[in-house]
Amino acid sequence: MLALLIALALPAGAWAQFGHPLKGQWSGQWGPATSPTRLLLDLQWDGKSVTGVINPGTTDATVKAVTIDYTNPAAWVVKIQAEGKDESGKPVSIAVDGRLENIGAYTRLFHGTWTQGGRKGEFAVTRN
Repeated sequence: MLALLIALALPAGAWAQFGHPLKGQWSGQWGPATSPTRLLLDLQWDGKSVTGVINPGTTDATVKAVTIDYTNPAAWVVKIQAEGKDESGKPVSIAVDGRLENIGAYTRLFHGTWTQGGRKGEFAVTRN
């Protein structure tokens, strides 16, 4: 009986240690397949909200807001608003509209539409 209780508690403990399904580093790309732009999302969970940075480094963008629609437990709808700078240093807004899938698995997929400044394209990232 004790072994059964321990076995049932292990998956819950592993989930609690990881935190929110968006937490972590995600890598992939956005834009046309002929000239994609590399992406790295570094997302954190503070127990109340998701925060983070897009493409950490000298050209990073700060995540300003994240909204999540949990209606479909198999694929959440996620919207991210961020602000960065373009090549000349001018502010540029980033809007991400996507779906988070494989929520229960370690390797999750986040994909959808990426809008940055006047450019728009499809994006896909997986959690590292």
